[in-house]
Amino acid sequence: AKGSNHLAGCAVDIRCYGIEQAIRYATILLDYADESKQEFDELFIEKNKYGRYWVHFAVRPKDNRRKIAFLYG
Repeated sequence: AKGSNHLAGCAVDIRCYGIEQAIRYATILLDYADESKQEFDELFIEKNKYGRYWVHFAVRPKDNRRKIAFLYG
């Protein structure tokens, strides 16, 4: 999408084999951010209409919002 953090190299989508793996990856990212005191902009567990899951993780150079959500497509 226009203006996406992906286009600036500031976001990644991690494909997962089910919700359990998505939760594990999200937990690792949250723990790392907390322990290293690194801010992030978005951490989403997403699911599309076909039942596929992924973790979306994004950072910004500044003004990170630390948005966390579980989204269904």
